[in-house]
Amino acid sequence: MKRLPKGYFRGAPDLAVEILSPTNTVEEIHDKIVEYFENRTRLVWVIHPDEQYVLVYHRPSPDVFLRMGDCLNGEDVVPEFTLPVADLFAELEF
Repeated sequence: MKRLPKGYFRGAPDLAVEILSPTNTVEEIHDKIVEYFENRTRLVWVIHPDEQYVLVYHRPSPDVFLRMGDCLNGEDVVPEFTLPVADLFAELEF
């Protein structure tokens, strides 16, 4: 049986998801997105929890701006995946 490698995975994911925090800078996020696409990532979602929107990238500049009434989908990267954007920001009840 093989073991999973330790450390970072070499390569880039087909889908990258970045969730913004209050300490993230625009430059920092942009640099990450550029790096993803330089390494052949196919789709990036940037989720802004405070403003409740999602930016969808197919290249280092955003292609789609999604709000609460929209639906996020995995396109050809994660076929058949869909999620209402509102579900990302729904308050959890325990």
